[in-house]
Amino acid sequence: MHTWSTFPERAETVVVGAGCVGCSAAYHLAESGREDVVVLDRGPLFETGGSTSHAPGLVFQTAGNKLMTEMASYTRDLYDGFGDFRTCGGIEVAYTEDRWDFLKRKREWGQSYGIDEGQLLTPEEVEARVPQINADVIYGGYYVPSDGKADAVSAAESMAEEAREAGVEFYGHTEVTDIDTTDGSIDAVDTEHGRIEADEVLVATNIWGPLFGEMVGTDIPLVPCAHQYLVSDELDELEGAEREIEQPLLRHQDHSLYYRQHGERYGIGSYNHESLLVAPADIYGPDKLDDLGLEYPSLREFTEEHFYENTHPDHDRSAFDAASELVPGFEDCEWTSAINGMFSFTPDGMPILGPDEDTEGLWWALAVWVTQSGGAGDIVASWMEDGTPRLDGSRVNASGAHVSRFQSHAGSREYTYGRGAQQYREVYQLIHPREQPDGQRALRRSPFYDRQADLGAEFYDSDGWEVPQWYESNETLLETYDVPDRPDWLSQNWSKVQGAEHQHLREKVGMVDMTTFTPIEVSGSGALEFLQGLLTNDMDVTPGRMRYSAMLNEDGGVLADLTVARLGDERFVLFTGGGSSATLHSRWVTEHAPDDGSVDVTAHVSSRTGIGVFGPDSRKVLSDLVEADLANDEFPFYSAQETYLGSIPVTMLRLSYAGELGWEIYAPTEYGSQLWDAIREAGEEYDIAPVGWAALDSTSMEKGFRLWGTDLTPEHNPYEAGIGFAVDLDTDFVGKAALVEDKNDDSPSDRIVPITLDEEEAVVDAGHPVFADGDLVGYCCRADYGYTIDAGIAYAYLPEEYANSGQDVEIRYEGDAHPATVRSGPLFDPDRDKMIR
Repeated sequence: MHTWSTFPERAETVVVGAGCVGCSAAYHLAESGREDVVVLDRGPLFETGGSTSHAPGLVFQTAGNKLMTEMASYTRDLYDGFGDFRTCGGIEVAYTEDRWDFLKRKREWGQSYGIDEGQLLTPEEVEARVPQINADVIYGGYYVPSDGKADAVSAAESMAEEAREAGVEFYGHTEVTDIDTTDGSIDAVDTEHGRIEADEVLVATNIWGPLFGEMVGTDIPLVPCAHQYLVSDELDELEGAEREIEQPLLRHQDHSLYYRQHGERYGIGSYNHESLLVAPADIYGPDKLDDLGLEYPSLREFTEEHFYENTHPDHDRSAFDAASELVPGFEDCEWTSAINGMFSFTPDGMPILGPDEDTEGLWWALAVWVTQSGGAGDIVASWMEDGTPRLDGSRVNASGAHVSRFQSHAGSREYTYGRGAQQYREVYQLIHPREQPDGQRALRRSPFYDRQADLGAEFYDSDGWEVPQWYESNETLLETYDVPDRPDWLSQNWSKVQGAEHQHLREKVGMVDMTTFTPIEVSGSGALEFLQGLLTNDMDVTPGRMRYSAMLNEDGGVLADLTVARLGDERFVLFTGGGSSATLHSRWVTEHAPDDGSVDVTAHVSSRTGIGVFGPDSRKVLSDLVEADLANDEFPFYSAQETYLGSIPVTMLRLSYAGELGWEIYAPTEYGSQLWDAIREAGEEYDIAPVGWAALDSTSMEKGFRLWGTDLTPEHNPYEAGIGFAVDLDTDFVGKAALVEDKNDDSPSDRIVPITLDEEEAVVDAGHPVFADGDLVGYCCRADYGYTIDAGIAYAYLPEEYANSGQDVEIRYEGDAHPATVRSGPLFDPDRDKMIR
């Protein structure tokens, strides 16, 4: 143990926070070869007083997305290797039929994401493993034998001991009072025991994260929340229970409860109460604990009313009543301990990882539960060491946890607390993937918003933007077009109008709101040279032409796919998606731009609006509106022109994400209303229809166009993702070395393929496993119905031996096996006749 006489004056890396996340990061940094690392915590080592100190340590590995599942599985294996994990299994029970169907889907997610031993149990089989439950009130359970309990404090200490052997120093009882920066770079951390100059600082303080954000002027959208945990006295049903053969963990998600065994006692965790938010600044330090009579700063006094009264807005009974119905032994028991313990939520329920945008050398690892703590530490450590997030040495898609995914409004207290409270309330709820939040809506509206609302637009929230998915005004199209029904869960938050809009766009013409798309303008004498070194394709095209390109990280993983228009010798515009795509992609471009003044980068995140006019009649609609000649010879496919639509200055791109003849038309936002009205009025003669993004997604799937974040992520390189045509190896670009190494590697790799379901009108959802010859070979990364080809479509990365057209496969959905066939793409208009006419 170090003494204050040896307190360092300098370190290469300072980690603030010695909970399980900070210790995991320090351990993995040491594993990568770093020696000059110092870890600080305001509390004692290693029971520091944060969330790690009181966490029940439940590791249910299967989550609703791949990243969280993979981090949980890595955490389980890491802590098990240290002897700080007890494998007892985990069971999630279904109280309703809807939850039982959900557990069928969850088991399949587990298979897709690497949890292959999951089982569905009957009520009797659940009772055999957890005898004290009332099996009559459940439909069954989802059981993962390798789930279990992590001893978070012990795991933190084990990782710290390993790190110490590699030279990492740990100091407890050391409060960091400030983070010093100079010219936007880390300079030092100030502590109560002195100043430590540093090159890098990682903040892993969880519930205190926003306070550190204030030190450097960074908004950290995170709010601490309290939830309840109680431990009963001895239950008769557990008399004589041996710790070596512990019962599985238990989740009762329909009433926001979980259970774990403590020998002959039984613990219960409850989210079944109103959101109890706590401001980070109000979380007392060790000097105030005596006043509260509490053991840790992350605890609050137990509030009986939240356990015995129903205060949760979505439940019909109190936590005590619901818990006792499932475990009747609780009805007459006493409680040996009861706490309100704090942890944290972000607006989207995901962690906050990665490098700070404005302060070079500052890193964040926050809003991480024990379940994912070991994996989060590995990811951020590899990111710090090599510039690329990896998990267990492999490429990983950490975009959903990236600190820069948040938009400007997310820094506000109202938004963070409002959405954080919703995430808390819904953490165990049965939430449909397309279900939309109620609060903090309509923060960002396109200039067409009021017109769209009048047309009955169904708006989805996309990082604050209100994005139309379909329009009630188009219900009359269902008299013309046939659209198959969807079963049960798949029909929720969906409308047949999507299928009608899809077909109408294919046969006539539609107009799509493209406002969320973000033009990133790159100009200057060094623009061409810069983009040649950043993007995979050759950007040296004639002004007025466009190129499709990928943007890679150093590992060769796809960070973005972009349409790039060269509008002048020294002026390019890169078009990417909206929301987090806008901030993540524009940040990457900006940070890689030379600082010699030869390049200017401007991201038009909100200053441009756009409309896509797609379909066979799109040229007819636009020809009399714009000054440019839209004839094929004068305005060929994949070209761009700056012209006028009426009096409106516009940039027109000859392309179509729907795979039809069409143009994307962008203008300064203040012209937006006039742009919408002019196109809609000119289109009346041709029966133009406003079309939502649901139809644009399904048309793009038929055409085989990729969607970043689903079938295009940093986990795969461009060749695997089917966009190798956008790679020119005659240029030098970020990620080329890794890409060439991958290309020359003879080891098996996966590649993406379209799959069509054989059953008439069948449709599945993303995240479900694909089997061939009885073996799991991949999972659906994207799925929908193709209304033109009249078949369900899924895209999956499959091993080469299963990726050939005609290969028979099956897709599992809710326990049913749907026969399907691998196809060669595109499924629609493979010769591009419709786009280039």
